[in-house]
Amino acid sequence: MKLLLIRHPATEALKKRIIYGRSESPLTAEGVASIIWAAQKLKDLDLAALYCSPQERARLLADGIAKEHPGLPVRIDERICELHCGIYEQLTMEEAMAADPEDAHKFIYEFGFHRPRGGENFEDVKARTGPFLKDVTVEFGKEGYNERPIAVVSHAMAIRSMISHLLGYGLNDIWHFHLQPTGMLEIDYDVENQFGSLVSMTAPDSII
Repeated sequence: MKLLLIRHPATEALKKRIIYGRSESPLTAEGVASIIWAAQKLKDLDLAALYCSPQERARLLADGIAKEHPGLPVRIDERICELHCGIYEQLTMEEAMAADPEDAHKFIYEFGFHRPRGGENFEDVKARTGPFLKDVTVEFGKEGYNERPIAVVSHAMAIRSMISHLLGYGLNDIWHFHLQPTGMLEIDYDVENQFGSLVSMTAPDSII
């Protein structure tokens, strides 16, 4: 089974270094332009399915891809939302430190392990993306779909959690995957043997 894990385009919050896991943020001009890049790159692929987080920055990209694939629905799935940053949503790092220095220090420097109040950590995200991947493999990991890629438009931590499931990496290792906005990871996954391999990583301004 072939999976294309695609991060959402660049946003104003990302540019301004604002914490915004579940919060919304408009796309930058570069982010808008990258939708065209992604749509053209996937235009000639016979996609088996197109999944998307319900968050706007992901949906805008998925909708752009879908326009090049008439009749292919965008399947919205809550399980591939971004990590919830709890009380730190919409704050800068400086504002987070001022609000609660001890807790914010853990959130910033133990990012992924620490669960902020009202938020999630990496294992929480893995706990929801795991069943998502299982459902996808049950539906599409069968004869006839092996050569048809499945596109998943999601977010940095959610994608890292899926990589962790598919390739067996822990959180300390997963940071080696630098996920650029609108970046795509192609993964081949052997459903029967539960073994995945990274095929390629691409982004609008480079081939990694």
